[in-house]
Amino acid sequence: MDKILFFFCNLIAVIGICILFITTILIEVVPMMGRVAFQAAMAGSYSPSDYTINFTVINLFAIILILVGVITGYKIYKRADILSK
Repeated sequence: MDKILFFFCNLIAVIGICILFITTILIEVVPMMGRVAFQAAMAGSYSPSDYTINFTVINLFAIILILVGVITGYKIYKRADILSK
């Protein structure tokens, strides 16, 4: 049972890391896509601030996922180590 819980704790941490990775990519790419769309439409004025996305809550959720996964995985690992002795 501990192996399954340990796997899911690591999975939670990896999902948190993936969320941080994806949001970082989106923060960089979306303003570039906005500029391309502006140039294709040739209308109005372009401002990078119009295309910035606030990922604060999502990044906070991802950090919490990482911390919960790592801390719980460490506790499960230590508990299994104590029980095996």
